[in-house]
Amino acid sequence: MSQPLSGVRVVDLTRLLPGAFATLMLAELGAEVIKVEDPAGGDPMRRLPPLLDGRGLYDLLLNRGKKSVALDLRTPAGREAIGRLIDRADVVVESFRPGAARRLGVSAEQVRARCPDVVHCAITGYGQTGPYTERPGHDLNYVALSGMLAADRPEPLSLPRMFIADVGGGAMHAVVGILAALFGRERRGEGASLDISMHEAALYWVMLPAARELVESAARAAGDLPTFGRHACYNVYRTADGERVALGALEPKFWHAFCSAVGRGDLVGRHLSDEADQAQLIEEVAGIFAGRTRQEWVAFFSSHDVCLTPVNSPVEALADPHVIARGAVTAAAAAGGARALKPPFLAQRADLSPAPDLGEHNDEILGEADLKIRPTA
Repeated sequence: MSQPLSGVRVVDLTRLLPGAFATLMLAELGAEVIKVEDPAGGDPMRRLPPLLDGRGLYDLLLNRGKKSVALDLRTPAGREAIGRLIDRADVVVESFRPGAARRLGVSAEQVRARCPDVVHCAITGYGQTGPYTERPGHDLNYVALSGMLAADRPEPLSLPRMFIADVGGGAMHAVVGILAALFGRERRGEGASLDISMHEAALYWVMLPAARELVESAARAAGDLPTFGRHACYNVYRTADGERVALGALEPKFWHAFCSAVGRGDLVGRHLSDEADQAQLIEEVAGIFAGRTRQEWVAFFSSHDVCLTPVNSPVEALADPHVIARGAVTAAAAAGGARALKPPFLAQRADLSPAPDLGEHNDEILGEADLKIRPTA
């Protein structure tokens, strides 16, 4: 079955997680993704733990469906080769700091001067302009600087175990921008330059926690959305076996159903009471949940219209019967027996080839451009 991006060629100059995740999604949508790597070891993600037989698991998962070309962009031969690849590309994605991109000849200005109809997407920490533009950074820096870390994590601060700015910010916003630019090119016949800042992507998500600061006369606004752990109706609770359940009875009808189910109709009126009462109410609800195991509560509420779920570990989440019924996890197929998750934006999963070896497609890809550069060049 033809995918939406069949026939679209992407030159992927990125390193590490954000760009790899973005171009994986493009590959899953049917694009041909040519991953350009340094011959001296390739993408550092190949060697980042966790490792399987010396190869990074993130590399095995995120670089499926791509073709690897090893080029040293600091050499004249490498620069000539990348230029010819860009000539045949629809999209170029890079993640260098702006100064490095210019030195390597792959900045938006340089690429689009050569190929005006190309969509150039730069995924960087702090964007192409501003006082932080050349600063180094990683996901933790972006969520900390954006206010997301403090908004999401009450004291004491703990590190998130998800790459929020990298994946939810950089990768997702890059793909949205690329798809919009390709659509625009179909209508207007011209390419685009996309400046994706992972810091700003995280900042964009702080819109609701920062609502009082963004809306004029916010001092008149009363209360908080009960989604930040300060309300009993929307919280996580320990069960008798030391496991946890998540109660999401945000709307009054779900809170009423919860109170009725556990025989505590007296709690209904305290749904969105003041902060002092909520602290006491959380303790009371915690006492209720401590009376049964997680599985007992899940079974009990399966017959009640209440928003309650177990807090699954990643292993449990992959084995969840709903996930299995939806076919959301593929069978092992790639190197190392890697399974994959079906992208929610596809009706059917994409059958992608295993992540390539470094320089595996040099002859195939560079041969099209009448170039012969070995992976060790």
